[in-house]
Parts: sequence; structure tokens; C-alpha cells
Amino acid sequence: MPRLIYTAIFYIALPIYFLRLMWKGLKSPDYFQRWNERLGYSSDSPSGDKSLLWLHAVSVGEVNASIPLIRSLLETYKATEILVTTTTPTGSQILLNKMGSRVKHQYMPLDLPKCINNFLDTWNPKALLILETELWPNLIEACKQRKIFVSLVNARLSEKSKANYSRVKLLMKPALDKIDLVIAQYESDAERFKEINTTKEIFLCGNLKFDQDVPEEINSISASIRETWSIDDNIRPTLIAASTHQTEEQFILDSFLDILIKEKNALLIIVPRHPERFDDVYKQILETDLTVARRSLKEDVKADTKVLLGDTMGELNFLYSVSDVAFVGGSLIDHGGQNLLEPAALGLPICSGSSLRNFQEIADELKKNKALFTVTEKKDVTNFFIKLISTPNDMKKIGEASKFVFQKNRGALTKINQLLDPHLSELLN
Repeated sequence: MPRLIYTAIFYIALPIYFLRLMWKGLKSPDYFQRWNERLGYSSDSPSGDKSLLWLHAVSVGEVNASIPLIRSLLETYKATEILVTTTTPTGSQILLNKMGSRVKHQYMPLDLPKCINNFLDTWNPKALLILETELWPNLIEACKQRKIFVSLVNARLSEKSKANYSRVKLLMKPALDKIDLVIAQYESDAERFKEINTTKEIFLCGNLKFDQDVPEEINSISASIRETWSIDDNIRPTLIAASTHQTEEQFILDSFLDILIKEKNALLIIVPRHPERFDDVYKQILETDLTVARRSLKEDVKADTKVLLGDTMGELNFLYSVSDVAFVGGSLIDHGGQNLLEPAALGLPICSGSSLRNFQEIADELKKNKALFTVTEKKDVTNFFIKLISTPNDMKKIGEASKFVFQKNRGALTKINQLLDPHLSELLN
């Protein structure tokens, strides 16, 4: 009965969903595209001569985390085709940039029986792997009826999400119960899942995002680029503000203006989290009277350039690699933070706001190793950056601690493969 009520409410709210897509489309026109896929009508189809494995990764963060797993699955199950679904255009773009024709891609169908059955009739997957936390009751029920193996992989559940799920526990408990295999990141995630369904067995893997590969050549490439940005043969001290949300850019710009008083050759890189905000952030930078270059236009960083706007997709790791210190956004507002692992993988000292619930375990470990520092006021960023560029040994030491945390926690991919293989090897071969 709870699922029937949920489905009825979803059908009633369907016009609101498409109005929301249209609203998003005003800033990002890609949201106007491929609505047929959201209704379960596919723009593509399976090749037909291979078993199909379906993997769902909501958006950019989940897609990035999924890449090592997808590559491993392609190598292990050579007779298998992989379909990846996302819900956002940015997630779609990142996936296709990184994997190209090696995988199929569609948007995730809405969690309505008609949409899901349309989708499953076309693709007929043997198994579904859901990255992180996407508990869709009708999807899980449809897979159960068709005997499709379902696993929640690299699963995490924040206190906020747990509270939301607990409000509809009669709906979520049976959905969680029907998932064949749950592989959670940390013990804290497992405990939260068990508060929703006390009888569910939960396995642990760590965080798959630690297993993202850093290209070996990135350091030599970034060193060469930074030389072209140098002033009087001196490498410019560079602060990156990554995955920023609204209001955070102004916070960083104000901090950077103070940085320039003390270090006139400093360079700021700003990478907004959402592509639809690129133009707005560009105008905001111009309003501060700072000279800005846009990465999307391949504009050169000249001696008088003070800000580089990272308004491209899929280049965040590269932009981290040409930086000295990182501020990670989504943390000064009540969002829960963004991925701290990317700067850690490149050995950068990191600062952020205090809202870090989405990456709490990682944040705690980075803080424990004195690699992550909390900022609350604009002067905190200024002081943190100036102190580090003035004491290269301290900057190196903190960067090494950051990278140590990243390296120490690798291995989730191996654990996930070990837990999945008994099921997938039987289904896919």
C-alpha cells in the first residue's frame, strides 16, 4: 500500500517534474533534450549478442567514482555490455568524455511503473549496480519481479538522508530489503541503513572515490603549464576554489582581494559546481575589477590575469594539479560539502567550510592528519594561503599528509569486485 500511494503521488506531481526540467533548461539547455528517455523510451538499444550490465550513477560525483569500477567490469566480463544511466546532463557529459563508445548511455527513467517497464523491456539487464544511494521503490520492485540482480555499491547514507528515509520507513524498508547486496562505504553508513532495515546484512568497502586514478603524466604537464604562467620566471602562487556554489564565489573573491595586497602575483582559479552558473560567475568576477581568463575560450593566463575561470567539464583534476592550495566548496552553505579526495590525490593542502556531512569520514581523517582546515571568515582563507606560500616546507608537509590519507584508503574497488563476482560471474558469463 505505501508504494501504491507513493506511485499515485508521483503521477500527480509529474507536471511539476517537467516544469522543473524546463526551469533548469533556461540555464542549461541540455535539460530540454531527451525527455523520451526520462519516460523510459530509449534512444538506443543493446547490441543483442552480449549480456547487459546496468550501472546507475546519478551525476558528476557518482560518475567519477564509477569510472574505475566500469573499467574493471569491462576487463573482467569481456562478453558483457555495460549501460550507464545518469540523471543530469553534466553527469552524462563526463561519462561520455571519459568512456566514449565503451559504454551505452541513457537517462534514468522516472520511478513510475510504466516508465521503468518501458526501459526494462528495451534493455533487459541481467544486473543493476546502483552507485551510492538511490533507493527507488518502483525500480527495485520491477527488478525483483524480473529476477534482475540489484546491488547498492559504494553506498553512503548521511544523517540527513537517513532522517528523510525514516519519515517514509514503511516505503523504504521493503525497498532496501529487496536489494540483493548492499556494499556500504563505512560502518557509520551501515549503521544508518540498519536503522531503516534492522535485518539487512550490510558489507563494507571503503570509498570507491579513493580508487580514482591520477594520470602519471599530469605533474609534468602541469609544471610546463605553470611555467608559461610565470611572472619574471617565478611560478605564480595559485589558489583554487573548486566546486563552488552560489555565495561562495564572492566569499573567495573577497578573500583573494586581500591576498593580492600581500602577494601581487597570486592567481585564483574558480571552478563553479554547476555549468549553468558559469556565465553568472564570470560577470561576478568582472564586477570585482579583476582580469579574468575563461578556460572554455582557451584564453591565455597572462601576467595581468588574476582569475582563471574553470568553465569546462572534466578538467577539475588538471586544474587542481596547477594549484598550490585548494578550497573545496559546497561547505560554506548547508550543502554538505563536495569531493575532498581529488585535491588530496594530488597532494594539496585543503581548506573548506564546516558543512561536510557528505564526506564526514574523509573530512575527519584529513583533519586528524592535519591536512584539512576549516574556514569560517574571509580572512581565514587569506591567512591560510599566505602562510603556506610563505613557508614552502609547511605547504609540502601538509600536502604529503593529504596524499597519505588518499593512498592509505585505496582498495575499495578490490573489495567491491570480490563481493560482486560470485553473483555477476554466474549472471554474465
